Amino acid sequence: MAAGFIRDALSNYGIKCREQKFTTFIPQTKKAFLYADNKKVECQACCYISGTVKGKDSLLSSLIPSRFFLEKANINFNPECPETISCSNFYFAPALAISRNEVQKLLQAKRIRGKVVVKKIKHRAVNILVGNIENPQTICFAHYDSINMGAIDNASGVAVVMGAILLRPDTLAATLYVFSANEELSYDNPTYWGHGFRVFEKKFLAVMKKAKKIVVIDSIGNGSTYITQDPNLQYLGFPIKNLESLRKKVFAMTGDFHHLMSVYHSDADDMRGLKDCYLKEASQKLLALCA
Repeated sequence: MAAGFIRDALSNYGIKCREQKFTTFIPQTKKAFLYADNKKVECQACCYISGTVKGKDSLLSSLIPSRFFLEKANINFNPECPETISCSNFYFAPALAISRNEVQKLLQAKRIRGKVVVKKIKHRAVNILVGNIENPQTICFAHYDSINMGAIDNASGVAVVMGAILLRPDTLAATLYVFSANEELSYDNPTYWGHGFRVFEKKFLAVMKKAKKIVVIDSIGNGSTYITQDPNLQYLGFPIKNLESLRKKVFAMTGDFHHLMSVYHSDADDMRGLKDCYLKEASQKLLALCA
């Protein structure tokens, strides 16, 4: 539906799109529950496999990088998210995410038991390519999939890129805009995010090597726009296989990272977190990079 919206919206303004279709696999939750002393605790599955979770020793912060507990059954919470359940990380082990407000309940419980049933689903995805696909000077990426609401992560980035195209269609002559699918979740282990980027990379690596700049627009509009080449943000936002050799030309565009963590991968990531002034600022900075 998101891909169709992007295609139709651009097409209505006479903007031509090309498609890179691919097959991927994503996890679909069939069942998830958690009990503390026989009292139900609200939870969400955040894993790729089915199984059970037991005991307090499985409780951890989801802000710890997933690679440290990737194959350990756990119950996780985002300490920065005050409103609701945040599925910050996904694991290749049974895992359940809870609200930080439920942590004390689990710590006081004598018995904790949870179960999750996950099905591996085959999915047809599509990257949408707009602009110069042969020899672009700049390549701009924005992923359009999300976990839970996704207003900031990453409808904001998609909106800014679409806006830039419609405001300055002349940039299409030297720029390739890529709306990527399947950024959030795949069965790639250990780097499960960024699959759609790597699909593009596999086919268009030569084009990426020739380009002067690669710009990744992710989670903006919730604060002043920052353009950075910080290696950690490059990896988090653009985990392609050839990142090291392309690192000098990769720029990450992002907003207020601390605020993002307070709503990250949760139902609180809604329109309340976005402001027009920051979205306009992001659009201006993007167009400056594409000049």
